[in-house]
Amino acid sequence: MGQAGTQEPTITRILVPTDFSPCSQDAVRYAAVLAKRFGASISVLHVIETLSYTLTESLQWVDLYAHVRTLVEPMMDGLVRELREQNFTAVGALIQGVAYDEIVKKAKEESADLIVMGTHGRRGMRHLLMGSVAERVVRAAPCPVLTVRGE
Repeated sequence: MGQAGTQEPTITRILVPTDFSPCSQDAVRYAAVLAKRFGASISVLHVIETLSYTLTESLQWVDLYAHVRTLVEPMMDGLVRELREQNFTAVGALIQGVAYDEIVKKAKEESADLIVMGTHGRRGMRHLLMGSVAERVVRAAPCPVLTVRGE
């Protein structure tokens, strides 16, 4: 398999985008198994969608990013702490933006060797309206992407 002189791919850095859903938790478990097998580090990423702005009744713009961040930060801290308690090298990041763009950007910045992410398996109209973050990441990622299918 492969040509003489070609180097075997290595997995030293795994990026795991999460929305903290059960499907994302499954992806974290897959990433942990792979990280253990290859001695890789795990970088967990949550993207707070840019569209988190709203108009109040008084017509003032309210930035929900800070509010959402206070809700999500403890979940990210807990997830990273859990991975570290299992002796993984793990870091977490919260970023604001468009999910698939930020995931691809982070993979490039960190020179990720693999992205492991959940996919909700939406079909029909829900898929058409919401699209698939995983699908877009697969198309644009600078490295292989392992998708873990949710229910």
